[in-house]
Amino acid sequence: MKYPNLFEPLDLGLTQIRNRAIMGSMHTGLEETENGFERMAAYYSERAAGGVGMIITGGIAPNEESGSENHAKLSTEVEADQHKIVTDAVHQTAPDVKICLQILHAGPLARTTASVAPSAIKSPISKFIPNELDTAGVEKQINDHVNCAVLAKKAGYDGVEIIGSAGYLVSSFLVQKTNQRKDEYGGSDLSPKLVPLAG
Repeated sequence: MKYPNLFEPLDLGLTQIRNRAIMGSMHTGLEETENGFERMAAYYSERAAGGVGMIITGGIAPNEESGSENHAKLSTEVEADQHKIVTDAVHQTAPDVKICLQILHAGPLARTTASVAPSAIKSPISKFIPNELDTAGVEKQINDHVNCAVLAKKAGYDGVEIIGSAGYLVSSFLVQKTNQRKDEYGGSDLSPKLVPLAG
């Protein structure tokens, strides 16, 4: 076989995936449609039946300011109950398939005037200048990510993935051009500190 380990289990320490085939996150658009959770349940169940080891959902916002008015969100118990429709269907179809929720905070790319970022710097691909977070606002975003992860567990997800790329909130804190803060969440040198190895 060209890929002899593809269908072998993968031990991740806290859990095991039945094989090395992972369905990467992609937004289906079902999240915001009528009967969307039932339709997502059917969609992801088909992928579970097809033999994938792990599924990562499309991006789900952890709060109002991280998406748009009609963007899928997970910040309340009611929303967690809706997501349970999806996880139950996947686990009933294939109990050994893992399904993880992608937490996507769009930050300066959110399609709302309530969008937030480390600094009030407009992205070239956004309509809005984001609202600069104060220290309490940064801590709120962290707490909202935690809340979303806790609710994801209650909803039956096997894990979460926090997207940290593509100009979204997390990556906007890591780039000097978009993070011009002078507090503990910014600074003039955002480059990694290199520590020499002994020996």
